[in-house]
Amino acid sequence: MIPGQISWFAVLAIIACAVAQAQEFSCPSGAADVMKYFVLNKQRRAAYFLAGKPNGIYTEVFPDRDFAAEGHWLWLKSPKARGFDVKAFDERYVYMRSTELKWKDKRTFKRFAHDLPIAARCVLEGKPGPQIKVDNTSFGYYRDCMLFKSSNIGKALIDLDAPEQMDAGESLGRVWTRVLHYRYDCDKDYDHCRQEEQFFLANGYGLWRWRHFKQGTLVKTALMNELKEGRATESLGCRESYEK
Repeated sequence: MIPGQISWFAVLAIIACAVAQAQEFSCPSGAADVMKYFVLNKQRRAAYFLAGKPNGIYTEVFPDRDFAAEGHWLWLKSPKARGFDVKAFDERYVYMRSTELKWKDKRTFKRFAHDLPIAARCVLEGKPGPQIKVDNTSFGYYRDCMLFKSSNIGKALIDLDAPEQMDAGESLGRVWTRVLHYRYDCDKDYDHCRQEEQFFLANGYGLWRWRHFKQGTLVKTALMNELKEGRATESLGCRESYEK
């Protein structure tokens, strides 16, 4: 190398450093990054998942760090990714992106036409998150990775509770939990929401309980409260289900 010139290796190192710095994210003083409630932390998800009934949750975050300025993550509901949710995040919000359609066919799914915001990314420590109202809830049905019809779920109203210490049972025990209330099929005034899903989100563990109500009646529930060793062996069947 000629003196005074810089090697390509050095250039690549500088670029990589700049990219990493650009991805760095932290909330303002006094605010918490809610991503720590939504997913297993990096140390745990490297080798563990949350087992439960009727299914477990395997968490994969992209990029795999705690936490970048933007990205997405997978909640895989079986080792072979039969059943999944895709969520996304940026510096402003956490979003819903897609979910399975048929559990036995990974090439079918439902995806929002626009990522649906469900929580502010930064929330004051110890306080509830700001309420979110979503007017456009259009989503598509996909088969063989291709859109075949569209629909919507009315207006949506979302709240994130302040953290509360709850007994999750099994190996999780008592954990600081925020409950996300995802109400949809609401009227034009965001009242009389016919459906609500509740996500119990523990600091450092992510989703450990889920409930689905229709017209105020509990119709489905899931409990994932046992930390076990294991990783998913397969991933999603369509890039269209998770790519931005």
